[in-house]
Amino acid sequence: MSTLLKQLEVKRKNEFEGESTAWINRDIVPLPPSRRTWGAWSFVGYWLLTGFNISGWTTASSLLGLGLNVWQAMTSVVIGYLIVACAVVGNGFVGAEWHVGFPVYNRFVWGVFGSFFPLLMRILLSIVWYGVQLVFGGKSLKVVIGAIWPSFYSLHNTLPTSAGIELNDLIGILIFAAISMPLLLVPPEHFRKPFLVGSVVITVTTFCMFVWALAKQGGGGPLLSHPRELSGAKPIKGGSRLGWAMAYGISSTIGSICAGILNQSDYTRFASYPRAQILSQLVIVPLGSITVALFGVIVTSCAAGFFPDEGLLWAPYDLLQVIQAHGGPGARAACFFAGCAFVLSQFGINIPGNAVSGGIDLAGLLPRYINIRRGAFLTAALGIAICPWKLLTGSSVFLTVLSSFAVFLGPLTGVMVSDYLIVRRKKLRLSHLYMPDPASIYYFTYGVNVRAIISWVSGVWPLMPGFIHAVSPDPVGVSEGWTHMYDLAWPLGFTLSASIHIALNTFFPPAGLGQVDMEDVFGTFTENGLLPTCAQSDVDSESLKEASF
Repeated sequence: MSTLLKQLEVKRKNEFEGESTAWINRDIVPLPPSRRTWGAWSFVGYWLLTGFNISGWTTASSLLGLGLNVWQAMTSVVIGYLIVACAVVGNGFVGAEWHVGFPVYNRFVWGVFGSFFPLLMRILLSIVWYGVQLVFGGKSLKVVIGAIWPSFYSLHNTLPTSAGIELNDLIGILIFAAISMPLLLVPPEHFRKPFLVGSVVITVTTFCMFVWALAKQGGGGPLLSHPRELSGAKPIKGGSRLGWAMAYGISSTIGSICAGILNQSDYTRFASYPRAQILSQLVIVPLGSITVALFGVIVTSCAAGFFPDEGLLWAPYDLLQVIQAHGGPGARAACFFAGCAFVLSQFGINIPGNAVSGGIDLAGLLPRYINIRRGAFLTAALGIAICPWKLLTGSSVFLTVLSSFAVFLGPLTGVMVSDYLIVRRKKLRLSHLYMPDPASIYYFTYGVNVRAIISWVSGVWPLMPGFIHAVSPDPVGVSEGWTHMYDLAWPLGFTLSASIHIALNTFFPPAGLGQVDMEDVFGTFTENGLLPTCAQSDVDSESLKEASF
């Protein structure tokens, strides 16, 4: 058995790399300059590719179901994504400045052993979301296959009802999953060019669909003029009810991407210089996300005008299938290319956003045996094994819990951001992040930072009554005040936990605040030599700037 375990250990790529241990390997060590290849435009490409996808396209659909009109829903989306942009940058500073990812980030926040709690939570989300996006990718691929062979849409279903899926959908999902596997072999530092190509293709495609829909309908469509007749929701008139509905819309917009906010350092650690992630993300995160949400609303509205018997076609793959059914050869060709673009966008969100993210986190959990590549394959395998199509077509309780996870992630993000920016003033001792013993300043109390636990719980518990009310299949008696707290889940949880964490660390400061290593232990800033990091006021030398895409 010991021989087998030895064979499974992560191997060094060259003689300059240290041996993998239970706490470190080459993929969770602070990245050296040679592996930091993402410039400002790389982050633009990343967010365009991951933002212009099926989930982003349907952002406003649930808000219209609350009784908001299109412009009220879009106002909530705009405010929500402006907050997201600030949160993304705030939680990305650790990665951009110290070049460590989410697993190591939480070692100085929660303690070297306590960090396993947020790590396991994020791994679970990566697996589930990989499966969910896999379904969307398979349905998009079904459009591509159906454009080539229209009979594929009417393929005889030989699966039982208990399978929760039809045969042609399952074929699409399995083919999409198979194509994804080779893409998992690409290291994250080589994602720059795929981001460029993918972001251009999907941006052009969605813009063309937007212009085509407006031209064909001759306006914005019926969803803009009388949304309640199409959505079936009761209108919300002015006053507090409208205000709380929009507040919920803002929070749910943030909640839809809160898992990506949480592990932002997994991506910013590849930044070639610290400021690469700031302005690019502050601009492109809200701009790209708001644009694709608006495109989704307008195109769906127009489609309701010229396909009045088809209902609201929010999902692009449903819309493209209907377009092909009502069109000729030209429509088939258009649906083929549009379907390919959405397939590409699903690769863009699922590979880096879920598979690689899960791979990094699994590498942090078992670094002796798992690197990013192995972790990504494991995430992908488990994402298929959970039969995600059953989760999407089964009980609505699962979907409600998944969409309400901001209750837990908002406070978690608040603790992380406040710890680095306020409590530690952006100073870390990197070598101690890999020391699982009392000699480490991040060992706290038996490896766990009690302050972080108290802060997180303090941000979660006020939201729990409303959360239980939302996910319970049977009515639960909860006062309106608790419900309103839940309506503000992410921003309220973030603020409460961050404030309490700052207060606790002010009155009970942890050991080692302000300490940094006197030498560049891991070659993080020089790669070939030793550098006194305490002499670097901005953590990274501006000389590391390079003209990278």
